[in-house]
Amino acid sequence: MRSFLIFACIALTCLSTSAQQYNLDVAVSGMHSDKGTLFLSLYNAEKGYPRDYKAAFRLANARIVNGIASFRFDKLPAGTYAIACYHDENGNRKLDVNFFGIPTEGTGASNNAAGILGPPSFRNAKFPLDRDTAIAIRIKY
Repeated sequence: MRSFLIFACIALTCLSTSAQQYNLDVAVSGMHSDKGTLFLSLYNAEKGYPRDYKAAFRLANARIVNGIASFRFDKLPAGTYAIACYHDENGNRKLDVNFFGIPTEGTGASNNAAGILGPPSFRNAKFPLDRDTAIAIRIKY
């Protein structure tokens, strides 16, 4: 009987740990202007990061005030995440790029990760979420 109670306590602890949910506060700075909108894509896997917003775990947008945009992702399960974001300054709801595919609008990533001859990798942008967390991202043009 005693071993059953110990097993039950361990099982309940594992269940409660796996059901934990956390808030993620994101502050993005460095926008050239308050025009347009900041779009954020939150990924919980490498697949699609950062270009395929349809592969994102959650999508969000935020208003820009004095060059800063803030957003809260509520009730996220514990795990590993990465954020990609861009400043849609002209309001066309897409990241504009030049002839060579280089963004002409500001972009950013969690950990302020930067790519070499391309976008940053999930590996460089990922961060653990195991408690309520706040992160800062700086937009680059």
